[in-house]
Amino acid sequence: MLSNQSIRALVIARQHIHSPWAGDLPSLISHLGALQLDAIQRITRAHHHQLYNRLPRYREPQLARAEQRREIFEYWSHAAAYLPMEHYRYARVRMDRIREGQRHWFEKNARLCRYVLDRVRAEGALKASDFVTAKGGWWAWSDEKKALEQLFHEGELMVSRRDGFQKVFDLPERLLPSHIRTDTASDLDYGRHLVRTFLRCQGIGRVEEIAYLRRHDRPLIAGAVEKMLQSGEVVPQGKELLLAEDAACAPGRAPRRVRLLSPFDPLVLQRKRLQRLFDFDYQLECYLPAHKRRYGYFCLPILYGERFVGVADLKADREGGVLRIEALHWRDAPGAALTASFNRALGQFARFHGLASEVVALEPG
Repeated sequence: MLSNQSIRALVIARQHIHSPWAGDLPSLISHLGALQLDAIQRITRAHHHQLYNRLPRYREPQLARAEQRREIFEYWSHAAAYLPMEHYRYARVRMDRIREGQRHWFEKNARLCRYVLDRVRAEGALKASDFVTAKGGWWAWSDEKKALEQLFHEGELMVSRRDGFQKVFDLPERLLPSHIRTDTASDLDYGRHLVRTFLRCQGIGRVEEIAYLRRHDRPLIAGAVEKMLQSGEVVPQGKELLLAEDAACAPGRAPRRVRLLSPFDPLVLQRKRLQRLFDFDYQLECYLPAHKRRYGYFCLPILYGERFVGVADLKADREGGVLRIEALHWRDAPGAALTASFNRALGQFARFHGLASEVVALEPG
């Protein structure tokens, strides 16, 4: 049985936060399984932040170039995400379900979907604003935008690129590389894919964690786990599961240095798991009314080695040219080594955003 310390070390090692990913951007996304997208730009969007922490010398244009080269594509994982192009056949499982009637966000308007699809087929790649001139908010989509999104979730359209943060849609046959398999994965193959991808990236986990935000996939995941336990591909660790090749794994201790994580980072995304494995109670508070926030609008977890030592509420002040600390909360008063590592991480993070300086707060909040 792995000790609690060994489990934490394994999870950290598999995340490639302290040990940078040695391959390229598409292979990193393949390892992670998905790169979650998010529109909040308090500092930088979540997908860029996750790559910054794992890829040496990452710069934001690299992600768009990988999409243009059709090495990755945008679809739905546990949430909106970039996926490796070679995983397209696994995405087909959900596409088929939506096309066969599984509801996503709204009722399908078949007539409008046909109209929208015909225009894309005739005119080439289009975005929602090419259909209507009126602008609405995030929750005030036009009927044409709803039709585009429905066709996207059905797999009848793909995202060619983003214009700003607006999706530009085109036909899959114009975008999919010729070597990519387009047949739908079987239930067992899809379930095994989800299990292997999660455990390869996360090191250890439970069925409910593998099925996080995937209620329609849970039966397939449970069935795959049963088969994989029988074959010895997966082994139990108490209530946990891990890949057989990791059962005797003894990763070394993580270096004592600070990493500032995105609230949407795969290491911290599942808050109950985070509490269980790392004894860290964390919540993203930007969705809460101001009077209910404990720590700040957009607090980033502070990872120091294998411990979460606090949160920092940061904001990119583009006009002032600084990365501003709105609030800083330590679990325990920081020593000299932690303070120095935090300031180095903050400086590096500021430079990544093209900010000339950063406001440093050393006192515990």
